[in-house]
Amino acid sequence: MIFAQSAGSPPNASKPGIYCEKHTAIWSQEEAFQMKKAVSFFLALLLVLGCAGCSGAQTSETAQTPSGPASLPQSEAQTTPQAVTLPQTVLYDEAGIKITATGLSEGSLFGPQIDLVIENNSDAGVAVQSGVCTVNGWVIESTLSQEVLPGKKAETGLTLLQTDLDNAQVETIAQIECELRLIDPDNFQTLAQSGPIALATDAALPEQYQPEGTELYAGEGVRIVALEQADSLMGKSVRLCIENNSEQQRVFTASDVSVDGYMTDGSLYVEIPAGRRAMCDLLLLDSEENSDRLEQMSSLEFTLNSTDPDDFTDRTALGPFTLMF
Repeated sequence: MIFAQSAGSPPNASKPGIYCEKHTAIWSQEEAFQMKKAVSFFLALLLVLGCAGCSGAQTSETAQTPSGPASLPQSEAQTTPQAVTLPQTVLYDEAGIKITATGLSEGSLFGPQIDLVIENNSDAGVAVQSGVCTVNGWVIESTLSQEVLPGKKAETGLTLLQTDLDNAQVETIAQIECELRLIDPDNFQTLAQSGPIALATDAALPEQYQPEGTELYAGEGVRIVALEQADSLMGKSVRLCIENNSEQQRVFTASDVSVDGYMTDGSLYVEIPAGRRAMCDLLLLDSEENSDRLEQMSSLEFTLNSTDPDDFTDRTALGPFTLMF
């Protein structure tokens, strides 16, 4: 059984940055981006090699929130996106760098892939990476990292993580928005960032999936819904649906995580463009000290932090929230 309640928001942190759960480090935007990409790829690899699946959802009764009682849904079966056609589209063409999407293929190990051709007609090498990507309005983790020497071309792909598509119940890819980052491969400095690039396949936009769960927060352009808890390869996780209904892109992270009153290492990071949604997991990391506690977890408390990705001093704490199991 799960109950949820929220308390008043604590004061905002005075120091800029993305704080880890123990508040011992502040990441720069570049470090946070690189860590996010590395962790996401590593987790995707573990999911494939371990053939991991989500456990059945827990049942909830009463939610101590203004929205009243809400029950948690059963875990949904995985879906496979329907085959669609993406027309050839020039995504970026500046300063001698031209990036063209040539189609959408389904053969990638981790999920469908936007096929790309990168032409470097400049006099210096460049590395191209993906930024925030959305599919049908849902944030979907992506992977792309391709270095191209001056005067050369590269055929590569931007992969959309299949597990994220499954979680958002995306069966047909109709609309894609993605950002591209051009990086100096010698010093890893960002040379340019494309901003959102809109792509459309030949498919009609399907009806949006509306997950049902326990509403934790609704206000200031943000809505947070708790869904199910599940086992993870690295511990336990609680799935959240976060809607950014504001007019500004926001980064959401977790802090002050505790299980049954004991501080616990928790991890959540997601960047959500304005008007978009994300399915994300608050990962509770297993350790020798808290392994039994996670298995017998009866309460979980955490705070979510909403931050402007361009100004880490613009940071708002939401919560703390308490889930009772």
